[in-house]
Amino acid sequence: MLPPFRTMHRTSLSVLAALALCVALAPAPAPAQGADITVTGTAQSSGKRTVSFAALAADATPAAREFLATLRNDLAISGWFVPTDRPEASVILSGSVHGSSYGVDASVSALWNLRASSQSWQRRVPAASLRDEAHAMADEIVRRVAGKAPMASSKILLVGRRGGATDIYECDADGARLRCVTGEGKLCLSPNWEPRANAFLYTSWNAGRPIAYRIDLSTNRRTPVSAFPGMNQGATLSPDGSRAAIVLSRSGTVDLYLVDPATRRVADRLTRSKANESSPSWSPDGRSLVYASDEGGYPRCYVMDLASRTPRRLVWSSSIRESVAPEWGPDGRIAFCGRSGGRYGIYVADPSGNTRTAVLKPVSPADGADYEDPSWAPDGRHVVCTRTAGFRRSLVVLDTEGDPARKLFDVPGDWYLPSWSDNAVAAPAR
Repeated sequence: MLPPFRTMHRTSLSVLAALALCVALAPAPAPAQGADITVTGTAQSSGKRTVSFAALAADATPAAREFLATLRNDLAISGWFVPTDRPEASVILSGSVHGSSYGVDASVSALWNLRASSQSWQRRVPAASLRDEAHAMADEIVRRVAGKAPMASSKILLVGRRGGATDIYECDADGARLRCVTGEGKLCLSPNWEPRANAFLYTSWNAGRPIAYRIDLSTNRRTPVSAFPGMNQGATLSPDGSRAAIVLSRSGTVDLYLVDPATRRVADRLTRSKANESSPSWSPDGRSLVYASDEGGYPRCYVMDLASRTPRRLVWSSSIRESVAPEWGPDGRIAFCGRSGGRYGIYVADPSGNTRTAVLKPVSPADGADYEDPSWAPDGRHVVCTRTAGFRRSLVVLDTEGDPARKLFDVPGDWYLPSWSDNAVAAPAR
């Protein structure tokens, strides 16, 4: 049996010390009582554009239908568009999508701003790249027409437990093409994408103790990043890739360190106390870290400027007793897991102002379930997280603009600890 979910997230403080010693296993906690998630709300219309597919013709081949369905769904879940089959809309798509033995030939034009602006795309898509090219076209429409950062071409890593085996999995941003990428079947935690690369860092017990590794998904090559005695947990690379923030217990206490990923040597030690640290996450400019610590008796999030090394508490709300699992988003906001009223939910904070008086924005539903382990989409709008209800863990995408939560996929198993890539991971070749 795995450690209980309450202590399994990338954040977990009390269990991390135990894992450093013996990877302690314990009974599962009382389940959250929320029912399985169903989307019953309607999308918020504010800020959205209707996009017409009426003039975009597709033949009856499965490949053409899949391309068009993927494009349509990507635009819908972006949060900026409402697809319609009516000819009247603020954005008009026209052209054709035809299947062939090669794959798909797609010719698509977009008209918007009362048809004053236009853009055309031509794609000759091999069958193996069909979904990638549909994602890329959706991203270009989001970027050019809506003027927003896209997410369709990104990927999501996650920990999955199926049939008693635990591994790292990967899927598309829409939840499709779920696949196992480690194949070890051993306890593993904390997958974190490497910036601008098709690679990630994670902690595995494949060697019988926790070691942080890097896996290059282009070559399937696995190399160690940190293999010190004790804990090697939560490794995450800086935006420039020169340093990895990681939690180690090499000195007898659980502290935050910087490691040189090339030499696997400690570059710096950031904390020195009896408190337990966890869940480091870099600011977009690489000058600060946000992390969790139980310095004050309860696990809470702190922000540390690396130049001054002075931590400041992020969450001061009296209604949130614990705050853990922080992740810095691309627009400078921080998502974290907070405990309030006996349940865990996802909140968003802006660390740029006075955090003592800052209003924290709840983004997860109050439906009786627990929401934990948030990870930002590259669009800075959506967050993927773990949802626990009735002992079942699944992944849910939350919209910070107010659209209903959506389940990432519906596949038997336990799914948790997601990490959302930037858009550089799966850009198709031209």
